[in-house]
Amino acid sequence: MNDVNRVTITRILSAAIALPVYVFAFISDYLHSIPVLIVSMIISIISLYEFYHMCVRSNDEKPFIFIGLFTGAIVNIVMYYFAYGELYQSINSQVFDARIIFAIIIFLIATILILQLCRRPIKGGIYSLSVTVFGVMYIGFFFSHIILMKALQDGFFYILILNIVVMLNDTGAYFGGILLGKHKTNFAVSPNKTWEGYASGMLISILSMIITNEIFMAFYNKYLFTLIESVVLGIFLSIFGHMGDLVESLIKRDSVRKDSGSIIPGHGGMWDAFDALIFTFPFFYYYIVLKGV
Repeated sequence: MNDVNRVTITRILSAAIALPVYVFAFISDYLHSIPVLIVSMIISIISLYEFYHMCVRSNDEKPFIFIGLFTGAIVNIVMYYFAYGELYQSINSQVFDARIIFAIIIFLIATILILQLCRRPIKGGIYSLSVTVFGVMYIGFFFSHIILMKALQDGFFYILILNIVVMLNDTGAYFGGILLGKHKTNFAVSPNKTWEGYASGMLISILSMIITNEIFMAFYNKYLFTLIESVVLGIFLSIFGHMGDLVESLIKRDSVRKDSGSIIPGHGGMWDAFDALIFTFPFFYYYIVLKGV
């Protein structure tokens, strides 16, 4: 068995084990959808932890890992209470005060500034502060939009269609690149990717968007998107998914890493597995909200 086949089999087996748990989290309404909060926290915090360790350059140039992870967890909890707080009669999501988010950001920045002043040398200060805040905002804040999407009407269907399209886009690009790839993109962050691979991924993304949407209409009477919307969304989700992959590739190359971690066999780290979804969740969510859902 060659290396490509071995890696492919490992990826498939890992997905077969992990996917049911992940899908259950956003299917379940148990305890006011607490499972989606738990899974969002696990994915975002582990991904954030991997990111922070990739960004350690020296004893002086390194993120504030603990405070960053703690803030990432708080972001998830606040997102959950924004979406479901009224069910606990503690926060009415219709009048949720956005200043709570601002307060979290202020707390994060003020805390790491104090730590930098008191416990770190001047050298590397800008790097340490910037990396800590960027990680929380990009990984923690972006991915926690899965919680907001779950709380929407038919939220489960939107999350499912997004996951199907983004994952099949990645799969299509992977196999398209292996089987058809001839013309390399020569992107500095990922020079071995091919235009044929990207085109294959986009085609699969469009088809999966259309087919999944039609299945929802036929079997569940859920009219989510028109045919034109499905095509346009398939294109943009493919692009955004690849952008998420390239953003992670940029950071991995800068830190001279092949994978963000090794927690998922065949996929690498948690961030490796969810890089595309981290980038696409907020864009898809706000499009749905602008639709009036």
